[in-house]
Amino acid sequence: MFFLVVLVATVIATLYGVGHDQVTYTISPEYYTKFKFIQFNLADSGAAQHMTQPRSAVVLVGVKGSWWMGAGIGVVLGLFALIYRNADSMFQSAVQAFGVLIGITMIFGGIGYYYGHDTVVKTKDNLRVPSNVADKAAFITAGTIHDFTYLGGAVGLFAGIIFLLLKYIRLRRR
Repeated sequence: MFFLVVLVATVIATLYGVGHDQVTYTISPEYYTKFKFIQFNLADSGAAQHMTQPRSAVVLVGVKGSWWMGAGIGVVLGLFALIYRNADSMFQSAVQAFGVLIGITMIFGGIGYYYGHDTVVKTKDNLRVPSNVADKAAFITAGTIHDFTYLGGAVGLFAGIIFLLLKYIRLRRR
């Protein structure tokens, strides 16, 4: 059951990452063409330039950038879920904890959007923005969403662990 939890977490996180990157690509294509494609070696391999649909390269970025996070989260939540007495409650509780984590991650991504769009952009402080970026505000917004989403994943993991422990305590008292 532990390995199933890890597998499910990896698949869900990968799908989340792909969807997340499609949204942020919509906000700033340049964030991908001038940063993410380079970061994930898609620009060097020519994969990004030769695809008829750049969103296909965005899918690759989403997969490469999130599967490992899901696997790690699955291992941690799976280990904590081992405290449950049977496989069904272990799996169900781990998936619920992962749901808590996803919800928190989405909230943090939303906060990142507003923070990047309203705060960082207004300061005109173009940190880490390549000089050839035309829409610096969109680039910063997309980057801030990414940063906050990773932060949300860490906070969500902690919340998922707390969820598993509190649920276990509650079930033991019955």
